[in-house]
Amino acid sequence: MKLTHLFAAIALATASHATLAAEGNADLYDAVAPADSAFVRVLNLSDSNIDVTLSGKVNPQRVAAGQISGYRFTPAGPHKIAVGSKAIEPQLKANAASTVIFDGKQLTLISDKYVNEPKKAQIAFYNLTPTQTALKTSDGKHEVVAPLGNGQTGTRMVNEIKIDFAAYAQDTKVASFDEQFLKKGRSYSYVLLPGNRSMTLANSIDPTE
Repeated sequence: MKLTHLFAAIALATASHATLAAEGNADLYDAVAPADSAFVRVLNLSDSNIDVTLSGKVNPQRVAAGQISGYRFTPAGPHKIAVGSKAIEPQLKANAASTVIFDGKQLTLISDKYVNEPKKAQIAFYNLTPTQTALKTSDGKHEVVAPLGNGQTGTRMVNEIKIDFAAYAQDTKVASFDEQFLKKGRSYSYVLLPGNRSMTLANSIDPTE
């Protein structure tokens, strides 16, 4: 499995959009990661902009309040990820991605669940609320990702399609997500934030060293 086949440049109003692709198509994309890289990004749930340092990188990554960063790629292995005096030191795996949640007090790492399937679009749903919640089609008739508990993530591969989704707690719609055109070979995140706020974005790469 190589994540380099999962991320592609796509303009979305909800996110910055530098992304990753196969080496043979490097001219179409903003950044290409070395083989067997690890990928990590940060979701800032605090009320302030933050600077996130990652060992092995020269510059910190600025993440605005309430926003999610692009993935940074780095060699696999032990790393230190810090916001001020708050830090974690995870073992980042090759060809795998992680999302770090910063809530203003601590950093928590979630292991993302991407797989390489260039013929499908890939959806990742994150539930950051205390209520078990599923991702469904907007009308609630079709379950896309099975119910998740707090801090969990699940994925689903779909055919290329323009569609909007919603988060449901059993039969009750608790949040709606923006309609997106999901392109094959690309991956997208649907995040249910505290307070049942929603975030939709195309997964992206931040090439900053």
